[in-house]
Amino acid sequence: MEERKQERDKYEQLRRPTPLTEPNMTESEKKTTSDGEFDEHGYWINRWTTKNIPFHQEEMHVSLEKHLDKFIDGRNGIKIFFPLCGKCVDMKKLADKGHNIVGVDIAEQALQEFFTDQNLEYTVEELKDNTGKLFASKDGKIKLYCMDLFKFSKDFEGQFNAIWDRGALAAIIPKTRIRYAQVIRELLSPDCHYMIAAMQYDPSLFPGPPYNVTEEDIQNLYGDMCSIEEIDENDYAPKFKDLGLDVIFERIYFLKIK
Repeated sequence: MEERKQERDKYEQLRRPTPLTEPNMTESEKKTTSDGEFDEHGYWINRWTTKNIPFHQEEMHVSLEKHLDKFIDGRNGIKIFFPLCGKCVDMKKLADKGHNIVGVDIAEQALQEFFTDQNLEYTVEELKDNTGKLFASKDGKIKLYCMDLFKFSKDFEGQFNAIWDRGALAAIIPKTRIRYAQVIRELLSPDCHYMIAAMQYDPSLFPGPPYNVTEEDIQNLYGDMCSIEEIDENDYAPKFKDLGLDVIFERIYFLKIK
């Protein structure tokens, strides 16, 4: 146990990695972001098209379920945002509890599959200026935008009472984190409860995605406006064993406006 703790402490101090590539990328995907040629949207759309989505979970996230009372805090019918939502089942679980769900993802197939998997009737509407499409449940409780997350703003749905980042921050290229944080910061209502699932490991052993996200990274992005508390830890080593990672943790951080 002591040895394991020492390993955790070691990786807690690791800085985020230089943006690299995932081992299973095609040659066209192996271009770095520094030359502006890497098609990040195309990469994730392809992941959904080829069903290369090991990050998708068929059950409610264990930490969200565990800390749901803290996340919701007794509030009824709140508005919850899911950045890079995919077909996350957590959206349906929370909608069933009476909350209003808004998600954004670039992969249209993921949004279609969400409604199909959940047996929900839905409508599809083209957004203005060719910015994307809006998939909405018939009752209007779930709205999923198929669009570039960096073009999303409070002009679409206002601000949110809660945000569940179940891997969005870990999925985007590290050099774009500041842009990502700028989008999220605008969406935080004064009473917002913001939970982040951050993957932490030795980035010299695996380039990502998911990218290494330390507590220091989160402090740099949100520490000036939010209190930040680590509330949970999940050992992901068994899932990443084949990629040479013997130590990798998912840590859950809880943020509130100061």
